[in-house]
Amino acid sequence: MDDSNPLHWSFDYNHGAQNPDFAQILIKLLDESEVKSAADSVSADTEDFKKHVYQILPNFWRGYKRRGNQKGVLSIGTVIVERQKRNDDIWNYNVQYQNTTSGEDLRLQFHCQNECYRPLYGSWRVDAQNSCNDRYSTLKWDGRLTSYAEILLGINGAEITAGTVNNSFPLTCNWALLDVIPALAERLKALGDDVDIALLDDLEQLRPKNKLGFLDSVHSPTPLDGYYLYGTGVLPSYWWVDANGNIVIVSSTFETLVLKEKTGDPS
Repeated sequence: MDDSNPLHWSFDYNHGAQNPDFAQILIKLLDESEVKSAADSVSADTEDFKKHVYQILPNFWRGYKRRGNQKGVLSIGTVIVERQKRNDDIWNYNVQYQNTTSGEDLRLQFHCQNECYRPLYGSWRVDAQNSCNDRYSTLKWDGRLTSYAEILLGINGAEITAGTVNNSFPLTCNWALLDVIPALAERLKALGDDVDIALLDDLEQLRPKNKLGFLDSVHSPTPLDGYYLYGTGVLPSYWWVDANGNIVIVSSTFETLVLKEKTGDPS
């Protein structure tokens, strides 16, 4: 980082004279989300409901720059993550990922136990669609975890095994990390070491062994604590938590998610 570009290397994609300016837009989004959060009071009836909306920024604008984008809008879509806690202490997750450049529209529904690792519970469903408008433009599947720790996926009337989970590692969905990492944040900082976790990536691909750990703290553009996720077959990603316990930046190889608005108590 430097004074002219106050971004940590893990989400610094402000390349030279890039226009639109990645750093300026990221900082503006963070500022706007802070103002919106301060204006929205959290009442008791939202304690069991959380919603985070993220803007998707491309890490490499040249590949996404389009002739029709005359205003140079540095955005390729949005991610909406909603969670509702049931009376039996199970969290219902609804995730919508929309990429306007690829035409990808991904919707996930799953359930997690009310624990810090958010273990997957029961069954789940995924609806995937793209803008091809042919017979291959949609795909739907559901899944479940058997008592033998097998992951079963049902696709087009057939059931296949997606892998077997090592019971020594908790299994969750990558999108539940928006709650897992804040819950483990203080522990990871205090340990100075990482913890193991298994992921079902987009409720389809098993990533059996991953490491979560503390990365760094920054004070600019706003006070944040960063955490890393590494694993076999997983591209590295970096997750930044603000003082209120919200994941405000998620940076991976090709895109960066920046918090745009939120509802509900992050705890």
